[in-house]
Amino acid sequence: MEKVLLDTDIGGDIDDAICLAYLLREPQCDLIGITTVCGEPEKRAAVADAICRAAGKQIPITAGLDSTMQPVPVYPTPDGAEALKYWPHGVYEKADAAAFLYQKIKENPHEVVLIGIGNMTNIATLFTACPDAAGLLKGLYVMNGYFGAEPLPKPYYNWNSWADPLASRIVFSARAAIHRAVPLEVTDSLTMEAGQAEVLFRADSDLMKAVFSFGSAWLESSGKLTLHDPLAAVAVFHPYICRFERGNVQVETEQVSNMGGTAFISSADGNVEVARTVDRDSFYRILSASLR
Repeated sequence: MEKVLLDTDIGGDIDDAICLAYLLREPQCDLIGITTVCGEPEKRAAVADAICRAAGKQIPITAGLDSTMQPVPVYPTPDGAEALKYWPHGVYEKADAAAFLYQKIKENPHEVVLIGIGNMTNIATLFTACPDAAGLLKGLYVMNGYFGAEPLPKPYYNWNSWADPLASRIVFSARAAIHRAVPLEVTDSLTMEAGQAEVLFRADSDLMKAVFSFGSAWLESSGKLTLHDPLAAVAVFHPYICRFERGNVQVETEQVSNMGGTAFISSADGNVEVARTVDRDSFYRILSASLR
């Protein structure tokens, strides 16, 4: 059984909701807390709570930061939160997410896996305020970075880094016992049409009905589903699902045309392992079996 903390910008892209649903259903997961990040974190916390309640779970949740370490020109809001009127949920106010995470880590030293699937602001604030936090983790898994051969159309495609480049730099420099990242070029291979998503993840339980309720706006607007965030979670419990390479990651924090851009340097002494490939068939089988 793995003790897990989840930091998420849930409430927009449906893959955050699918990731949370997976953690709630994964038999090896003891989800001991959730923090939310990005614009309107209070609504995002309410969405997370509604999904937890739909699964019959009560999980401690803290609404975290909506400001960033490095200013960015957007303030994303959770469009999926419109569905809160259909689901029971708690009411949240912004609080100290870093303090909440640190308390949980200190209570369970070297036992907690922290999963980050939003911009890295809460986690970077934790590592800055509490320098011993990374070393007290059992593992740190993030959905962050892009290391593909072709340049991205726009820097913001690498959203979790672009949305707070300085925070991304701090997190990528952290040293944890296990520090793994699943980057965009790998998760992009886990893309399907919206109709396929409804077949693979049938809404035949309250949990999955809630997931689709909060994610329908995203599915309708994009017409597709890319399972970025669930891969970070599945890799915790099924590490063979990806082939990882060890090295160091540099993050651009000054050049506007490549803001948040990430570069990987392979090194046996590196502090982070970056996923290079994913076994798609095994991933889909594990995720769909858990959620169905």
